[in-house]
Amino acid sequence: MSADDKRQALEQLHKGAALHRAGQLGLAQSHYQRAAKLDPQNADAWHLLGVAALQGGNPALAAKHLRTCVQVRPGFAEAHNNLGVALRQNGKHAEAVAAFRQALAVRNGYIDAMFNLGIAYEAAGQPAEADRCYRQVLGWRADHADAAANLGNLLRRHGHLNEALPFAEMAQRVAPYRAQTNGNLALLLSDLGRQADAVRCAREAIAREPDQALWWKTLGVAQRLLHDIDNAVPSLRRALELDPGDAATALELALALNEGGEYEAACKLYATTSPPPGFGERVRWLRALNLPAIYRDEAEIDAARARFDTGLHELESGLRLDSPSAIHEAVHAAASVAPFHLHYQPRDNTGLQARFGDLVARVMSAAAPELAAPCDWVPRAHGGRVRVGIVASHLMQHTVSRYFARLIEGLDRERFDVTVWHGGIEDDSTRRIAAGVSRFVQTQAGALNLARVVRDARLDVLVYPEIGMDPRHQALAGLRLAPVQCALYGHPATSGAPAIDYFLSGAELEPPDADKHYRERLLRLPGLGTQPLPPPAPGDGAWFDAVAGRAPLVLCLQNFIKLIPAFDATLARIAAATGARIGFFTRNPPLMRVFRARIETAFAARKLDPARHLVFLPVQTHADYLAGIARAPLVLDSPWFSGGGTSLDAFRVDTPVLAWEGAMARGRQTSAMLRIMDIAELIATSEDDYVAKAAALLRDPARCDSLRELICAHQSRLFDHDGAVKMFADFLGSVAAR
Repeated sequence: MSADDKRQALEQLHKGAALHRAGQLGLAQSHYQRAAKLDPQNADAWHLLGVAALQGGNPALAAKHLRTCVQVRPGFAEAHNNLGVALRQNGKHAEAVAAFRQALAVRNGYIDAMFNLGIAYEAAGQPAEADRCYRQVLGWRADHADAAANLGNLLRRHGHLNEALPFAEMAQRVAPYRAQTNGNLALLLSDLGRQADAVRCAREAIAREPDQALWWKTLGVAQRLLHDIDNAVPSLRRALELDPGDAATALELALALNEGGEYEAACKLYATTSPPPGFGERVRWLRALNLPAIYRDEAEIDAARARFDTGLHELESGLRLDSPSAIHEAVHAAASVAPFHLHYQPRDNTGLQARFGDLVARVMSAAAPELAAPCDWVPRAHGGRVRVGIVASHLMQHTVSRYFARLIEGLDRERFDVTVWHGGIEDDSTRRIAAGVSRFVQTQAGALNLARVVRDARLDVLVYPEIGMDPRHQALAGLRLAPVQCALYGHPATSGAPAIDYFLSGAELEPPDADKHYRERLLRLPGLGTQPLPPPAPGDGAWFDAVAGRAPLVLCLQNFIKLIPAFDATLARIAAATGARIGFFTRNPPLMRVFRARIETAFAARKLDPARHLVFLPVQTHADYLAGIARAPLVLDSPWFSGGGTSLDAFRVDTPVLAWEGAMARGRQTSAMLRIMDIAELIATSEDDYVAKAAALLRDPARCDSLRELICAHQSRLFDHDGAVKMFADFLGSVAAR
């Protein structure tokens, strides 16, 4: 080759580079081709041809040119790196790995090649190697936002959520202007249960990329999980507008609609949505078992119950567990669908819940028969402290924590070795419990992965405080993870799970025939079966005075899902008899609107003006809420599913609560508290009795004041007696010794 050819080749190369920088890719390629033809040994010409082909969307041609380049100049690190990119885009991941490794061999510490090697390993299904590469990049350059983002995403996909968090936060901190870093962090925070933070980050992502459906979906899911249905529904609808084919978003929208009281709309979405890959069985379960969050009348309860029974039968008879993919889908369903709303129907649901428990157990046994088999160890064979495991998701500021924190904290660490696996958010209540146990593991692991971890701990006793509230726990309860397995009454109904041995309740909660309400063996601990924590000190109740008016303003503190249709007429009778106004807290505005329409109809039927007698109050801080309750003359508890934490709140500020005692434990919590305080006159046994007692109390302020004094004198029996804590510990010790 002549010197003139080389000179002309360089001229063509420079012209091509200038055109390339100007964005004229086609013209640039023509000059590069001339340069390569004039000087086939010019590695830069082949390299730029490869880069241009990559940028032009032709990775196969790019790989061809780049292979020629590295043959001409084997030590050209950038060319090896770009060859790897071309091969990866062509789906040749193993060859891409080799190219990136060669780039690193040529140039030690080559950050781009190490980063790309991580991506190639991910694509090749080698997550551990990808993890190592991203960490190496961060070791070389701590502020590499892309490596931090990719490592965070990799860890999140493999269930290592807490480990992923600092990397996702770092990526967002280094590149806060990117939609992706904000959106990735939002997804992770939502997985971790930090929904308020997820909402904030999702909004940042949307501000930077408003037409990205994923960010709207992430926002809507977080809002739904915060029970902010008024905002969740439009967010999810916007996500569907941007990506109409996203079935997962359609399912999230159906969940939000149902939670907001739009049952028919939710059912229609379930029926018309084609399940995304891997979601088929979950969608079948959602279609079959979906129940309204609130009912219009008693007939709707019966109709929903009949549909549930039919749907459950269809799942029982049609369950397929004949392939790994079918089992995988069934586990996904069992760990994400639970009949939570079933137990807000005023009926005995023991049989239906047991059938559901059997269905879940079939799925989980097929998925992990080794975890369903009897334990191959006996309690205390290890000879050390009693090993107690607790699996929960609500050990934060929540009724479950208020009820059962002291049971957990009361387990003497010299006698008990306690491990808690917690799947909810973490706050001061969580940290208090964590400080009192041997090990506290914050985890969002999937049901089967968590089950293996729990079984590997070789516990003596396993305790579930709240089966029924987190579907993952229902799935775990279908397995045999410890020789003795127990449920507490965080969700006060039988678990229905055949592998749960004991249900621990309170002696004052249960009627004489309570054993028939449980599939498990019922154990009655003293009193409430626990020693609940008192609420904080009350704050400012001026808001209540501002809305009280002249007529007495009595409060009904319960979630609208607890207020059955028949109770509307009862409240109307009380208003008619006393002229009282009845106040409700608007915790879920869409559900409130459905409830409001229903109860206004009941009041109008009695010729009562709903605007005069019904008051819908804004949500307050907990302290100010307590101060308002303290000013109320009376609290009206709900029948069938009574107050728990709300009644403890009222009694702590000395306010009388009128209970209508139910036939099962979930309708007897308030009456149990009253019996413990020796104030049985506040317990009604029928509708007429309830109305008469309410009317008598509202006409007799002096008697209400006397009851306040009694409550003040006796409330310590609810909060200060530790008999249940001691018996709980003795029970765990005794069953572990058998």
